[in-house]
Amino acid sequence: MGALNINDIKVGMVLAQDVRNKHGIILLKEGRILAERDITVLKTWGITEVSIKDVDRDQVVKEEMEALPNDVVESIEKELDELFPPLGDNPVMEEIYRIVKKFRFKEALEQTHGSGNKII
Repeated sequence: MGALNINDIKVGMVLAQDVRNKHGIILLKEGRILAERDITVLKTWGITEVSIKDVDRDQVVKEEMEALPNDVVESIEKELDELFPPLGDNPVMEEIYRIVKKFRFKEALEQTHGSGNKII
């Protein structure tokens, strides 16, 4: 179980905890199998992350990395190492780094699988 960014959740995933709005009202109950409409509701309410059974952020990133050739992953990581200073224990910068890395992986996946050519 782990908290996933709303942009990483997919139809068919199962909620590990109730999802509440800012007023504490339950929007979706634990155990619900997510449908497209549920994801739309969460985004509409401004929910940024939810707990999903049997999935976590590290697993999502690992799956994205495995879908790309090693040289593309290495190139992206090198690019980000040049852009970001050492993160230390700064959770805000760690989250920004994670988001940028995810975006670059997604962009590379679309380019490699969309066009059939490997482009970075």
